[in-house]
Amino acid sequence: MSTPEQGPARETGRALSVSVPPVTATIMIVTGLAFLLQLLPGLDLLHRFSFVPALTLDQPWRLLTVALVHEQPSPIHLLANMIGLFFFGSFVERALGRLRFLAVYVIGAVGGSVMVLLLAEPWSRDWVTNNIGASGAVFAVIGVLLVPTRRLDRNIVGVVLFVALNFGYGFIVEGVSWQAHLGGLLTGFVLGCAGLLVSAKRSVLVFWLVAGGLVVLMAVAVVAKMLTAGAAP
Repeated sequence: MSTPEQGPARETGRALSVSVPPVTATIMIVTGLAFLLQLLPGLDLLHRFSFVPALTLDQPWRLLTVALVHEQPSPIHLLANMIGLFFFGSFVERALGRLRFLAVYVIGAVGGSVMVLLLAEPWSRDWVTNNIGASGAVFAVIGVLLVPTRRLDRNIVGVVLFVALNFGYGFIVEGVSWQAHLGGLLTGFVLGCAGLLVSAKRSVLVFWLVAGGLVVLMAVAVVAKMLTAGAAP
């Protein structure tokens, strides 16, 4: 029997309806609890955890914590991301294994925030806007499914259609951060290639090397952007 780190995705895909893998389930629970805590006005989690480009160097944790906060009081925003995580995340976690899936989600969330930062005009409205939601992380998971490999037994047409519809919606509807979607998608695709396009014996090492390289690249990009942005006019 194949281990979670080495098992082919077509085997794991059939098990999707049996149970939700532990990392996917934990992320959903933690994000749901964060949503409930947002209802407590004294905590003010939205403004503490949302990503604001102008605050990146002073409060870098926002690059990641953005994935914990969602629009209030309606749960629609949260449910949209968690449903996507349930279906896509369960599949990808079984294909990559727990640790690598968690890395995709976390680095994807940061990648989405970094893309928002890089595409924001310094000291414009976008520069001081609160960005919220786990869509960058969820799109990183989807990015793995776009990797051109037979090791993923998925409906690639359906995945591409889902991505196209979401990007189209993001361009049409104001307030949807297509930049975060793009950053997460690219991050997930790169990590997916590292984990699925090499031999099983080398895939774990290659994945973590690429993951480390991405984190360093993002850090350099963030510092460079903030230095060129300068102080507020």
